[in-house]
Amino acid sequence: MAGAPTDWQLECTELKQRGAYLLQTGQWSDCTFLVGSDPNQVVIAGHKLILAMASPVFEAMFFGGMPERNDPIPILDVQIDAFKALLEYIYTGNINLSSFDKACELCYGAKKYMLPHLVKECTRYLWSDLYPRNACRAYEFARLFDENVLMEKCLQIISTNTKDVLNDSSFEEVELNTVITVFSMDHLNIDSEMDLFNAAVRYAKAMEKRNTERSASPTAEGPSNDSTTQREPESGPKSPPPSTSKENQQVVNVESSAENSPAASQPADACRACESDHATQPPENKKPKTTESKPTLRSAIEKIRFLTMTAQQFAEGPARSSLLTESEAFTVLMNILSNNSDVPMPTGFSTCRTPRKQLIGCGPSCNMTTFVVDTPSPVAVEQVWGEGSRGPPSTGNHCPPYPRPTRHESLWPVLGMVVEHAERHNSDLHKIYCQRAVVQQTDCLNTSVLDCSVTFMVDKNICLLGVQVPTQAPSEENAVTGGNTGGYSELLYAHLLDADGARLTYTHYTSRVPYRHLLDVMFNRPVYIQRNKVYKVGIVFNKVGWYPMGTCAQQVAAESVFFNFGIGQSSDSVRDGLIRSIIFTY
Repeated sequence: MAGAPTDWQLECTELKQRGAYLLQTGQWSDCTFLVGSDPNQVVIAGHKLILAMASPVFEAMFFGGMPERNDPIPILDVQIDAFKALLEYIYTGNINLSSFDKACELCYGAKKYMLPHLVKECTRYLWSDLYPRNACRAYEFARLFDENVLMEKCLQIISTNTKDVLNDSSFEEVELNTVITVFSMDHLNIDSEMDLFNAAVRYAKAMEKRNTERSASPTAEGPSNDSTTQREPESGPKSPPPSTSKENQQVVNVESSAENSPAASQPADACRACESDHATQPPENKKPKTTESKPTLRSAIEKIRFLTMTAQQFAEGPARSSLLTESEAFTVLMNILSNNSDVPMPTGFSTCRTPRKQLIGCGPSCNMTTFVVDTPSPVAVEQVWGEGSRGPPSTGNHCPPYPRPTRHESLWPVLGMVVEHAERHNSDLHKIYCQRAVVQQTDCLNTSVLDCSVTFMVDKNICLLGVQVPTQAPSEENAVTGGNTGGYSELLYAHLLDADGARLTYTHYTSRVPYRHLLDVMFNRPVYIQRNKVYKVGIVFNKVGWYPMGTCAQQVAAESVFFNFGIGQSSDSVRDGLIRSIIFTY
């Protein structure tokens, strides 16, 4: 500071340049921070007024009823680089994010010091940098800070890329609660439960190695520096930030139990019947739960569905592992060999015989009927009306009588049918159709304006071209009078939004169309969308009449692209069964 130029202000034309100069030189600083933990600590100078202008926490620290009197002020729970980046944001407004780990650490600091815009930008960066290798770590971060949408997205990535997640070396360092959460999920893209068991074996070896290293280190479990730690205002999060240091990775986080994790809090859909079996089994042989109860690796082993393995798989793998006792291995094998075994499963072990669900349209297990449709003309829509079903005519003055149409035998029944993809050529574009299977029959009467929307994300960068929607089904009155032969004039509006609600593309469609067909609605311009980001398609129908709607599949594979629908809050997707296909290319 002594060598600082006297007229440095003349070279700084913007406020952020002046702030950067004060931060770099420490000129006129009136406080200092001791950041990091021994032996890696640095002293950073600051300015109380500038810090208090940006953060309520710093305001309370310096100008509150009990101002901080220690100098330097110890900052032990924020990484050095993250704290420097936080100060850079406060002094200049610049946000410097260069890695996933730094974004996690900086977001923790931003939460602690109540900087909401910085939190938002860090979270946005995490969304754009999600991969199977860091999905578990991002999930832990999202769970720590109650970022529910980010947490759901991480679980979607884990579900669709399970083998990549399990085989990555980073999985051996995740929290034990995360392992339990993954093993509790009903939708996992795995070949068999052996994938989960092998991951558990690797995790057990890594955990044993970490415990050995900690016990060998003279300072691993030494006394803490609490006696020298100065108290900071308790305005930010109380949990320590996610850290990438080897020392911190060796410690298993046990702050929350497996029962509190989203996937573990409810039984898997496919095993609800199996879960009832546990009601007849004796309670688990565990000590009464206390506030100090910790999850163990056995909690994860109990989530593995051993009964879906073959006897040979189990005998050559889990039965030889030290993770199971000889008695447990014998008991499980007896239950694999016989569905009516008199020997009950070991206490706590899964009794489910239903394999994990995989994405629709992928893997050899998918044997659903497929069909290909042609363009440019619309194609016949799947029949969704129940046998002999009729909708009561409306007698209100606000709604004209449009009786629900009857089922016509010439139309295709669709329950259980799915289109993996259909290749079409239009304007020299190679079109691929991600068509969603109708898993439940419903219908909808449009009395004025009918809007529908669905959120989705994909695992590859693609170019989105349009959507496919069903046209109306003729009412019974039209069917009797022959008014359904010439079709009707459709009028609708469609758009594509990003996660922030910004419109990326749209189209207005008006044309005469036949009844009971699938209609291609192409956007005004194609839009390239990025992998692992959430987008929203919305359609507004403006013609009165019955529309065949359904509850559609939420996970679909088209060629090598995986689609996850219904991301985020349930209110983000409305009547999404009217959006049958996403038309794209790549």
